[in-house]
Amino acid sequence: MKRFLLAIVFCIAPGLALADAGDTATVEMFECELKEGKTMEEVRANNTRWLAHTRKVTGSEEVNSYALNPVVGDLSKFMFADVYPTAAAWATAKSAADSDEGQAIEDAFNELMDCTMNRLYESTQH
Repeated sequence: MKRFLLAIVFCIAPGLALADAGDTATVEMFECELKEGKTMEEVRANNTRWLAHTRKVTGSEEVNSYALNPVVGDLSKFMFADVYPTAAAWATAKSAADSDEGQAIEDAFNELMDCTMNRLYESTQH
């Protein structure tokens, strides 16, 4: 657990600094593992689709997504940090997952990986 918390601190801090929402941002974290025979390249390609769709529906280019790949420890798992300028942008993005396009992207993620952890954070830049 300590290693997990350190990973969050060291991996997400640079991403949060890039959020252009002033001094706060909403961050959603996922811990995932590839399904057998699937590749990170496939996940990245689908995540690119997700990011374009999310930016379109939120009307904000300030939405960003970061893949956090381990360099030490358990290398079988990876994380995503999705950074939104506001909680309202996050809520809009979640609503858009119900659209046909959003559901197709979610279905593709489900075919590629299993995610066992999901958390939503409010971050404050100091």
